[in-house]
Amino acid sequence: MSTSRLRLLDNTRIGEVRRAIRGWYRTNARDLPWRRTSDPYRILVSEIMLQQTQVQRVIPKYRAFLVRFPTLRALATASLADVLRMWSGLGYNVRAKRLWECAMFVVAHHGSRIPSDIETLRALPGIGRYTASAVASFAFGAHEAVADVNVRRVLARALLGRESIDDATAWWLAERALPRDHASTWSQALMDVGARFCRPAPDCAACPARRACASSARGGAPAIRERKAKRSEKFVGSRRYYRGRVVRALAGARSLRLHVLGEQVKDGFATTDLPWLRSLLADLEREGLIALNARHDRAALP
Repeated sequence: MSTSRLRLLDNTRIGEVRRAIRGWYRTNARDLPWRRTSDPYRILVSEIMLQQTQVQRVIPKYRAFLVRFPTLRALATASLADVLRMWSGLGYNVRAKRLWECAMFVVAHHGSRIPSDIETLRALPGIGRYTASAVASFAFGAHEAVADVNVRRVLARALLGRESIDDATAWWLAERALPRDHASTWSQALMDVGARFCRPAPDCAACPARRACASSARGGAPAIRERKAKRSEKFVGSRRYYRGRVVRALAGARSLRLHVLGEQVKDGFATTDLPWLRSLLADLEREGLIALNARHDRAALP
């Protein structure tokens, strides 16, 4: 979006959207376990887990993970294999490795204390702009905007009447809409509206911001059909699907012979599938998620 068009952003609309969403959030906020704490370690764990994963899948894993690794030092001193075992089933297992590496770095270079400064946070291994901003805001009360997928969808529709915006515009909008006080509460309110009403297939009629929303003024956001079933079909049988099955199978065993692993990973596994399995395992080994023993034709968590 051009700079000249961004200048047309209606400040009155920003104020109206803020009031509507904040007013709704005061009595309708989701009761999520990571919102009951300001512990930066626990908030960091939640933010890494929530990347590309639904809240309801994260909650039980989050609780179990913190029982096993209650502090950042406990995580840093654990083996990667133990961390992967606790993470198994959540998906995108490389996130667990990055979180573990981040914990070790903080223990080694920051005295086991997660830094509060936004630039120092962004310099931690595996931490990007969004996660750094979220930890700074939610754990330390910093006046930082966040722009996750829900936030950017709500702001694009409510303030610009658009369905999609690029990253630069999303962050610009998030910073422009950020109130002077209670920044973290505002960001969490946007996330809840995005999760409940302003979904890819929006429920504009029930949305608390409908009277102030730019999309609503134009007849509502397009009724984009959600394709959950098709997405599920596309995932099942994908390389990512089998990667997850490999980690889950190895999480329950010290090591497995490749043909035994293959039978647990793929229905109808045959000797002719071994090259495919070896390729899959080679990718996981390069990422440090498994260890291969070529001499004994076995695989294990690292």
